[in-house]
Amino acid sequence: MQHHVYICLVLIHILCAMLWVGGMLFMTLMLIPALRGLKDPQLMRTLMQSVGKLYHRWGWGSLIVLLITGFLLLDYRGISHTQLASAAFWHSPFGTTLAWKLSFFLLVVVFSVVHDVSAIRSAKRENPTPEQRATDRKVASWLGRVTLLLSLGIVVLGIMLVRGNPWL
Repeated sequence: MQHHVYICLVLIHILCAMLWVGGMLFMTLMLIPALRGLKDPQLMRTLMQSVGKLYHRWGWGSLIVLLITGFLLLDYRGISHTQLASAAFWHSPFGTTLAWKLSFFLLVVVFSVVHDVSAIRSAKRENPTPEQRATDRKVASWLGRVTLLLSLGIVVLGIMLVRGNPWL
């Protein structure tokens, strides 16, 4: 793979990571607090559902691209499928860090699926009680927080893959 292709892959990988993590930070730090300030629960739900649908498409798209570009970048670094099948690779500092990053990525996917299923069920519920709405909000909030923390962990692990893991 030529160096300019590598640079393009890194750029796409970083942009998708920015979209994924940045979108979660935007919602957590800006959108949700701003919507709470409106003091209109129906408007808040409508806006959250609208933004959620957009983020759903872009977020899942970015996760798919991150997975693809991640494996292409490994290939560029000379890490073949054969090496990935080797126990010795996974015991190396790079392999251990990659294992953590892939584990966090898998957890992000699982938590995102659970979050999406929960949100869809909540949106389809007819005439939910205030208690059901509060529970739905709490579940979505905690799933989102955990997903964000895992995603930030992935960013840190990605940096360590390129710059070295100070703990190994």
